[in-house]
Amino acid sequence: MKSTMTISLLEKPSDDRRASAFLAGWNVTNLIQGTGILGVPYAVRMGGWAAVAANAIVALLCCYTGKLLIECLYEKSKRTGQVKRVRVNYPEVGEAVWPGWGNRIVSLVQFCEMFGGVISYLVLLGTIFTDILHKYAPYDMYTWTAISACVALPALFIRRVSVIAWISMVSVFALMSSIITIIIYSITQYKDMSIANIPPFDINTFPVGFGVIVFSYTAHAVFPGVEGSMKRPDQYPMMMNIAFLLAAIVKVAFGLLPVLRFGADTDQAITVNLKTSPAFYILANALVVTNVFTAFPIVSYIVLETFDHKILPSFPHLHVDTPYHWVWIIISRPLVLSFGLLMAIVVPHFGLFMGLVGSFTGTCLCFMFPCIFHMVLKWNELKWYNIVVRVTIIILA
Repeated sequence: MKSTMTISLLEKPSDDRRASAFLAGWNVTNLIQGTGILGVPYAVRMGGWAAVAANAIVALLCCYTGKLLIECLYEKSKRTGQVKRVRVNYPEVGEAVWPGWGNRIVSLVQFCEMFGGVISYLVLLGTIFTDILHKYAPYDMYTWTAISACVALPALFIRRVSVIAWISMVSVFALMSSIITIIIYSITQYKDMSIANIPPFDINTFPVGFGVIVFSYTAHAVFPGVEGSMKRPDQYPMMMNIAFLLAAIVKVAFGLLPVLRFGADTDQAITVNLKTSPAFYILANALVVTNVFTAFPIVSYIVLETFDHKILPSFPHLHVDTPYHWVWIIISRPLVLSFGLLMAIVVPHFGLFMGLVGSFTGTCLCFMFPCIFHMVLKWNELKWYNIVVRVTIIILA
């Protein structure tokens, strides 16, 4: 299998090589410990011990394919033998493998994955507010989801990356705090824990749990940027090993402990199960709501940048350099969020929606694309067992 395209060896070195391996690892850890981790206990409920094992296996495979993806950014010059960074991001790798449409395919899948994050945020907020406030404001989940969308709408108009970065720091702190809170709560419930509460394997429900787990690890779209920011890119593989090992340990514990306590009653949004302790219940939900609202700016910024890049050229009179660009902003932002709200209402289940998104975009971005792209671009450098491993991952995905 040889690639038929001509590979350009025009080097595209990163101009942002300032981050240490520790900072890069911190960024990767935060990315794969995103809001999706809140659905991991539900994944264990749906998949039982198989989901616990899948959590560790998915972490291993995502770490492996994350390294393959970065190798696809580099090519060795036939004339000088020098290794050069000739690609910058995931879509460029897709374009190198499938000229003419690879960039579009990867960009579309990435867009769906990020937009799926926006939708899952709305579903999660609707679930939490319905559970917390049903006694005081008897609205259904659809109403609370719509209210949450209206509250989140101003975040879509933030365009300064520096402001978004500071807001994202608050988001990360709130998420980490909520994870710690839920783990501590679960440990305090050790007297009510039982191995018997772990559901048996069910082939009908396991795929949903597996999709949730994959969704929680999907971060491949940003790995090229993380590697491009490192002072010493040769430390990237070790950084990935440590980051994914820590993520796997946290997610296995976070997924297992609540199910040992609640069993089949484990909710899609785990914070709902904390009602036996009002203090933990209020604190965990407050932290999760803070996390979600402060995560909206960064996720929506990526989605809207992609949307603008693909759609705005069709409306030249509304381009960013024109005096009427504000019209595009006012129309496009509510339109995008409204479509997300529609999808959240169609599939108003946090765990189920994450499973659906993870089963499609996650398997493509985490497993299939990296293996296919690496085989095509590096075919002449691979041993037979390397090819067997990649083909096996593609088939199992």
